This record gives sequence, C-alpha cells and structure tokens, in this order.
Amino acid sequence: MKPVPGTLRGERASFDTTHWSVVLACAREEGGAQAALTRLCQDYWPPLYSFARRRGHRPPDAQALTQDFFAYLLENRVFHQADPARGKFRSFLLTVFKRFLVNADTRERQQKRGGDREFVLLEEEIQAVEAHSSRTPELAALDEDRYYEQRWAEALVARTFDLLRRENAAGSKEKIFTALEPFLRGGQGLPSQEEVAVRLDLPLGTLRSHLSRLRGRYREVIRAEVARTVAAKEDVDEELRYLFRALVART
Repeated sequence: MKPVPGTLRGERASFDTTHWSVVLACAREEGGAQAALTRLCQDYWPPLYSFARRRGHRPPDAQALTQDFFAYLLENRVFHQADPARGKFRSFLLTVFKRFLVNADTRERQQKRGGDREFVLLEEEIQAVEAHSSRTPELAALDEDRYYEQRWAEALVARTFDLLRRENAAGSKEKIFTALEPFLRGGQGLPSQEEVAVRLDLPLGTLRSHLSRLRGRYREVIRAEVARTVAAKEDVDEELRYLFRALVART
C-alpha cells in the first residue's frame, strides 16, 4: 500500500523550495518533486483536519476526509490548477478542500478510505490537535476561513518549535531548551530569568546568552518556514507580519 503523507514525523529533511515551487515542479514532474510534496502535505494536514472538525465532522470522519483529500490531490494532480498569481497557496488549498467536502460521498469515502493508500497519521498527533482545539474555545467564534488561517499560523509555529526541540534534544541542551521555551513563546505568567538561572544552576549571564541564541535561531527557523509558503522572497516580511497578527488576534 502506498503511504499518504499526513504525519509530523518521519522524513523531516528540509528542502530549499517554496510551496508554490513544489506545486509547479509537481505539475512539470521534475525530479525530487514527490518528496517535497510529501513535506507539503505534512505541513497542511493540521489546519485541514481542524477545518473538517470545525465543520462538525467527528474525529474519525475528519481523519478520513483529510486522508482522502490528500489522496485526491495526488491521484488527480489537482496542483495543475494552482496559480501563484491568484493568491496564497493555503487559500488555494482551502478552496479545493471546501469543494471536496461538499462533493464527498460519505458512504463511499468510508468504504474506500483513500483507495489503495494508507493514511499515516499518528493517534497522538490527532490527540494533540484535539487537545489544542479544546483549549482555545474562542476560535469557535471565528468564521471558518479565519479559523483555518489561525490554525495554519499555529501549525507553522508548532513546526518551528518541533525543529528547535529536536535541535536541542541532546544532553544538557534539552533541559536548557525546555526551561527557556516559555520565553520564546511569550505570554503571561512567565518565570523570571533569575528564577530559571537558579533552577538550572547557571550564571544569569550564561542563561541570557543561551536565551539570546535561541531567540536568534527561532527567528531564523520561522522565517525559513514562512519563506516556503510564499511565491517570492520579497513577500516574506509581509507574510511574517500577517502571521504575527493572526497569532495576536487569538491571545
């Protein structure tokens, strides 16, 4: 059975292409496009799954819908319809997903489950999305397009922290990253840097050096993640501002 990408784990090798260039490469059947397309699907399953849940589908049905949607994209080469001149890639994907939801035959979908493809979606990842949604009831008041946009922003930030966490998973780096992660995320109720320095048994200056390095790396990673979603590098700063506004709007 051929796997349909849909997990945040597995192959996580970075590639220096934007989502639009991945789509165009797939349309031209250029070498290496399939691996990039796999990563692209990994990027977008959380907001699409969340959107299906927002439409009222139960978790198993939302998972099946997301599975079948990616199978539909791959098998029917829907990416041929994409055009970067007509807007953002995530907007194109949502438009296609909405049509898919309207046209999907539930009974046939449940029988086929994506045809000969197996959806690789880990249970704990579904649980993470569900738990996050339950902690953010204010999202329910948003219209569905804005809801999708905010879930996209949150998924992008989650990928950023996932990468940072894996970069700092060895030895004492993991303990330091775990203690400093709240400062990267921001918000209320943060401990003081002095308290964290005492807890880690580090000089305050050393702690601040670690935090400065992590903040710099965070900016690099999230900028790279945003750069992959736009058609041209000159659009990155505008998209970063949009990302920031989307995140601030739900705090």
